[in-house]
Amino acid sequence: MSASISSEFQSTSTLQCRIHRGCHEIGGNCVELKAQGKRILLDLGLPLSDDSTPLIPPYLDLLNSDESLLGIFISHPHPDHFGLLQFISKPEEGHSTIPVYIGQEGLGILQNSQLFTRNAGLDDLNLKPFQPGAVFEVGPFTITPYRIDHSAHDSYCFLIEVAGKRLFYSGDIRAHGRSAHYFRDLVLNPPADIDVLICEGTRVGHVEDFRYPTEDSVTEAMAEEFKHTPGLGLAWCSAQNIDRLVSIYNACRITDRTFVIDVYTAEVLRAVSRDDIPLPGRPGVRVYLPRSQRRRIKQEEAYSTSNKYHSFRVYPEQLRATPSKFVMLCRSSMFAELAEADGLSGATLITSLWSGYLKEEREAARLNDLRAMGVRQTHIHCSGHATVDELKQFIAAFPNSRIIPIHLDDREGFKELSVNVELKNDGEWWGV
Repeated sequence: MSASISSEFQSTSTLQCRIHRGCHEIGGNCVELKAQGKRILLDLGLPLSDDSTPLIPPYLDLLNSDESLLGIFISHPHPDHFGLLQFISKPEEGHSTIPVYIGQEGLGILQNSQLFTRNAGLDDLNLKPFQPGAVFEVGPFTITPYRIDHSAHDSYCFLIEVAGKRLFYSGDIRAHGRSAHYFRDLVLNPPADIDVLICEGTRVGHVEDFRYPTEDSVTEAMAEEFKHTPGLGLAWCSAQNIDRLVSIYNACRITDRTFVIDVYTAEVLRAVSRDDIPLPGRPGVRVYLPRSQRRRIKQEEAYSTSNKYHSFRVYPEQLRATPSKFVMLCRSSMFAELAEADGLSGATLITSLWSGYLKEEREAARLNDLRAMGVRQTHIHCSGHATVDELKQFIAAFPNSRIIPIHLDDREGFKELSVNVELKNDGEWWGV
């Protein structure tokens, strides 16, 4: 037995905790809690760092999980918080018995997008979707999800209670999205008597860009770009960033352009119960079927997926004939296809995602090719994570709590946010 593991038995604390990944890096969150010989996990995420990082943390045995692991609670449907689910033990006819708790609509997004993404293996999991307001009694643990604002739809913080000990886990948070009221409600009325707050710190140590501080400011800036674009408007963002899709849709409505989404995005939106989203069938929304998605549908014979959008389809010749009437949601893999269809004359590309993705070798090369064709590019983005000022507001709501940072790369910078900050290391057990 390793020293890291044996140290847990030397503590007299009612509730033990260790962060498997996230103390020194952004992404890959995984927090283990143990009480009375039973365990739960908060998130089980893929690392965002390079290929030299082991996918599975050293002290986390997923392939031989025993009956002490009572459940895995996923804060939101981003791969750096759920991506290791594919590796958990599946002893019974290829199916896992470990309950995996996730928000109902977040799960729907993952399930609906499986055809076009790498979310393989979801059907082999023991999934327990929950609605806002749910409370779980799992062994000695009481878990209460709190809805929060983030770039991922259906995101949650978790309150964990065990025999008088109370730990609050932030997941990923922000206070400037279209669900900012969840953040405001939480800081105005936080759960009381929290012993430990595990808080994300993504933006700490990074230069804040306040050109587009809110989703409404993103809409306004995009609308201005579309007004002055003689050809096709292109918007590159994550299809699962629902707030951003709404921002683009609103910019299209301001400029009297039709918003063109792909079938994958349409499937994602089917899982979301919001009145403001650009669902096919709503005014000014059409559907395009890119070659890669067409191939996937043929390969899997999933014709029912594309058939449901037949009456809303738009085709390359229509985009080419009147490009100034459309804004297309796209990703870099579609650039060559649009160029071959002669649809990029006078086009403007708005990138609206984390700038780090745009610096990856393949994406940077595709962007260079696009610029060489004469396509103008501009970046209009609003962060999915809390600013430093928002983090200060969040932490201030828990004035008597020990603060443990996670999901960050500037630990020393985070220490300046509160005198209650304690720095931990990955794999280290500590008492709540």
